[in-house]
Amino acid sequence: MPLFAAGVSHHQVAADSVAALTRHTADIVDRMKANDGVHAVVALATCNRFELYLDVDGFHSAVDQSLAAIAASVPELDAAVLESFVIFAGQGVVEHLFEVACGLDSMVVGEVEIVGQVRDALANSDGDISPPLRRLFQNALTTSKAVIARTELGAAGRSIASVGLDLAEPRLVTWSQARVLVIGTGTYARVVVADLTRRGCARVSVYSGSGQAERFAASHPVHPLRPGDLAASLQAADLVVTCSGNGGEVLSSAIIATSRTSSNGILPIVDLSGGTDVAIEVDQLAQVDVITLDRIGTRVPPEHASAILDARDIVNRAVATYFHLEEGRTATPAVTAMRAHVARIIELEIENAGSQYSPETAEAIARSLRRVSNSLLHAPSVRAAELARAGDLSDYHHALHTLFGIVVDAP
Repeated sequence: MPLFAAGVSHHQVAADSVAALTRHTADIVDRMKANDGVHAVVALATCNRFELYLDVDGFHSAVDQSLAAIAASVPELDAAVLESFVIFAGQGVVEHLFEVACGLDSMVVGEVEIVGQVRDALANSDGDISPPLRRLFQNALTTSKAVIARTELGAAGRSIASVGLDLAEPRLVTWSQARVLVIGTGTYARVVVADLTRRGCARVSVYSGSGQAERFAASHPVHPLRPGDLAASLQAADLVVTCSGNGGEVLSSAIIATSRTSSNGILPIVDLSGGTDVAIEVDQLAQVDVITLDRIGTRVPPEHASAILDARDIVNRAVATYFHLEEGRTATPAVTAMRAHVARIIELEIENAGSQYSPETAEAIARSLRRVSNSLLHAPSVRAAELARAGDLSDYHHALHTLFGIVVDAP
């Protein structure tokens, strides 16, 4: 397999390290694409994981190139983080991505956000992605759909956003009275607003540093804030949820100190951005309670073992099916060459029939010849795929050359 992956997540490093990597995703990807032997790159960068999926010529060179690109793009990254990167190759890449897409590797098992993030990673790379990587991500998304449809994993696990809101709830009077400020308009913001609506919260304001609040409000039950309204909204808020993840700190200690006093009460801040929206020193202020991703991870609910086992069974079957099909693909050049050889003969006979018979008769002959050729080619095409999976395709190539003079180009 030419597939390779390297990454870290909440399992290996703290959220601020993941956030630092995520902020430099574009630069890391550009550096990787510039390397020889790297055919395509897909970056899966979220608030609690950073992973590179690569279509490459060589495993060892890909490891060196990936770590070098990361170190060059994020010079402030601690050396221990680089040493924490987990490397996957071949079947390990497939198994890992399928588990990630299904929520089995998440901070909160079964979380709903990750499948959208995998879909976004594919969409963001679609213009410059190789067929093997595209098939890998498409199969991962298909597997995720099967897990959602056929297991109770989604009910067993809860979204990261939901767990964060649960942790903030004791500081609120009621959800119906709470004034909530959501910072960001991306995937997590949509999930947060939907969760708040289910809880009966109707006083939700949205702030966007990129000017997207009005657009977001057009399709969500929220009040959009103008850029100058942030301080006033902070002063009135009972809860803040940060999830823009744009890399620029929105909440500094200065704006919090200006907007909040002890008379306002302690303001819970659910930081789903991994630290990119909230300055580090904010957590030291007495008037706020910052609920970080690391803290959320320690408070996740117990999962239903049966649902997880069912999901893993679907993943294992999907991985086996994926490799069954991928191994058969190595027979494609041989099958294509064989069909092209037969097609040339058939088309020549059809051309001769057209010069000897009426158009109706010639068309009937053409349909008959194509039907017979497709029938005759079915068995050797299937056999080619079987031999490819068994690693015996060279004998098939030799037979084609001996019997028909067909030379199969190496894939």
